[in-house]
Amino acid sequence: MKREEVLAALKAGEFDGISHTYQPYSDGYSKNSYQIEMSVSGGAIEVTKITTGKFFDGKENERFEEEKTETLSDYKAIDFIESRPYYFSQRRPDLF
Repeated sequence: MKREEVLAALKAGEFDGISHTYQPYSDGYSKNSYQIEMSVSGGAIEVTKITTGKFFDGKENERFEEEKTETLSDYKAIDFIESRPYYFSQRRPDLF
């Protein structure tokens, strides 16, 4: 992957509009499951990690869902793209 060229394309808005919800996964240690959603807008990648699970409150199992959103730009965004290049390489295959 051509990191500097991908960064320039990201800042130029060439990846705007790409969004995807990745398959849920479990960490294997707890009963929680995680899912990642990403969307690209204005040269930044917004990544939302959704955690769902349940816990025992002393009487019964309670379900919960938490969302944590992080905005990635510059080299953090490039690291994200490098770890999940599929949708980005569809838009600009010459950079991958």
